[in-house]
Amino acid sequence: MCFSAGASFGASAVLGILGSVSLAKARTPPQRLFASIPLVFAIQQLAEGMLWLSLREHHPIGGQTFFTYTFLVFAMMIWPLLIPLAVRLLETDSRRKKIMDVFVVIGAIVFLGIGFILCAYHVRPVANHHHIHYAFDLPPLIKRSIVVFSILYFIATIVTPFLSSISRLKWLGVSFLISYIAAEAFFNGFVISVWCFFAAWLSIVVIWILSSLRRNN
Repeated sequence: MCFSAGASFGASAVLGILGSVSLAKARTPPQRLFASIPLVFAIQQLAEGMLWLSLREHHPIGGQTFFTYTFLVFAMMIWPLLIPLAVRLLETDSRRKKIMDVFVVIGAIVFLGIGFILCAYHVRPVANHHHIHYAFDLPPLIKRSIVVFSILYFIATIVTPFLSSISRLKWLGVSFLISYIAAEAFFNGFVISVWCFFAAWLSIVVIWILSSLRRNN
């Protein structure tokens, strides 16, 4: 999580266990991709835990940079593509699939756009009040594009589950929405880091959804 190295490593371990349970419940390739969500969260939390150590122990900048960008790739690039793609592959209704294709494309745009920004501009992690703030050194035009990408990120990750014909998948969208609102309301300035606080809950929702899919197959 976002509060300390110990919290991040603890969350990573729990999420790794949840990921193993999730994958054990998956029966098809689309289900396995969806079931990988807790494991992706686990890797993300491991990266931030290592970043906490590098900030605390003043490790060489190379290690700090690696863990910073590893975390940000998962937090800002992977999720807006993985979530709509996983939901789209689980869908069986052809009309809904076509609509979801648009959201997969939106996720791909965010993936590429944020990827360019991470490659082109420096990001500096700052530990502040038991959270990590990721300070981007961006010119004004790129800062405005971040706002656009944030909106597209929100659409891809939160709206797509609500379009699914699988009723339980809508609860994944609800969980994402609630976690985002809570992060914005109580941890403004640390949203990228704090949103991960809710990873364990979202992973439990993933397992609950897979249990339903398994019974229906």
